[in-house]
Amino acid sequence: MTSIARSLLKDTLLWRSLRGVKRAMAGKPVQSELPAEQCRGRVTWLNPPLVVEVGSSLEMKLQLENRAGVSWSPTGSVPVQLRVRWLDHQHQPFDSAEMVHGLPFTLYPGEPQEISLTVPVPDFVGDFVLSVDFTQHDREFAEKNTESVRVVKPISVIGARNTDIDYHEVFRTANLKDNHWWVVGAYHSKEQYERSARERLEMLEKHGVTKDSHILDIGCGTGQMASVLMSYLTDRGRYAGTDIGREAIQFAEQTYQRRNISFAVGGMTSVPFHENGTFDCAIFFSVFTHTFLDETALLLAEAKRLLKPTGVIIADVITSELVERAAGHRGEMVVNKNYFLKLAGMLGYSATVIGEWPWNRHATRYMFKLSQ
Repeated sequence: MTSIARSLLKDTLLWRSLRGVKRAMAGKPVQSELPAEQCRGRVTWLNPPLVVEVGSSLEMKLQLENRAGVSWSPTGSVPVQLRVRWLDHQHQPFDSAEMVHGLPFTLYPGEPQEISLTVPVPDFVGDFVLSVDFTQHDREFAEKNTESVRVVKPISVIGARNTDIDYHEVFRTANLKDNHWWVVGAYHSKEQYERSARERLEMLEKHGVTKDSHILDIGCGTGQMASVLMSYLTDRGRYAGTDIGREAIQFAEQTYQRRNISFAVGGMTSVPFHENGTFDCAIFFSVFTHTFLDETALLLAEAKRLLKPTGVIIADVITSELVERAAGHRGEMVVNKNYFLKLAGMLGYSATVIGEWPWNRHATRYMFKLSQ
């Protein structure tokens, strides 16, 4: 029978009558768990996105299909329902609550139906899998019947798009004369900005920096570290700062003037200094928290080019086990800790944790010392 003939037959009074009798007989409330052979269905997600924002709502359009020989009722003591779960990138549960939705209708064999669901998105960045399946009595149909097909869709969750950053625009529109301390780190006060610089210098001293050291500051902003290193370094020491923000570099050049202090505009993945093998320490403060992973790798390679064989890198990253490699945008980049360490190892670095702060309940901010 052709599809056209079948369609015409379904419009006949006899067909509608037979379907009505079938539904009347089969659409009874379910009072017991269906056997495995009657748990064969398909859930299809008709409008899946690749990326969603933290804490938003996801509008899902699903097609539900009953491929068993009996109808599935949404009523009774063990009704057929939909189970929606966020899983981590290894398909394992975490602390995100699962959701169970009742079917709005009896699902008859061979009659696909569409429904819409609104699902809350996790409130932290990560690489997740969204799973949707029929369930009955806390057992998913795909677990009971291998011919049943559920939704298993990888979804990346990133920070809200209004927290993304265009650093060129930030520096171009900022009042650096009055607010140079706020632009680069959203410090609450100039005093906090200056205190942070002193604390970072103390940390650098603790890990080998001396008054005679040659220090490379990648992502120097408006010169936070230059402000304390200008009076700290001897004439044998050196400070070189670079940033993608031309306005920030111009401000730093005008503010911190000393023979052994220099600044240059750099690229997102290139460092505009050519004295290979001359620096004792390269610092990346709040840089890898805003760069994509391939950019991070290229910047690490640039630092290695400029460092002495004994030179070290001091850098902070935000890590989460819910991220497979890296997830986020310029506003906040979160990486998998083991993947970052593997990347550093491929470039010839071994890592030591020298600082650790909780970021959220699934993420930690680490300060690493990378040695060759």
